[in-house]
Amino acid sequence: MMKTIVLAVSLLSVSSVFAADATMKADAQSIDTACTADAATASCTGPEAKVGTGLLKCLHAYKKANHAYKFTPSCKAAMEQMHADHKAGK
Repeated sequence: MMKTIVLAVSLLSVSSVFAADATMKADAQSIDTACTADAATASCTGPEAKVGTGLLKCLHAYKKANHAYKFTPSCKAAMEQMHADHKAGK
């Protein structure tokens, strides 16, 4: 009986990990699409033009160096959604 419960809990936790991974991948793709104009403005091109390879670091470095710069509303919303999902553990 105990082995069955442990197995069931293990399977549930594994499935939630895959769901979280899918959510984070979807968020990353959303940022890649929504932040295209921001990446061009900040000269974040080449290998760092995607989430996971330095896009967010590049965008934030540009914003820090150019205090008057504002992210486009779609880019800001996509980044906020990724942050919210990460914080919620999705």
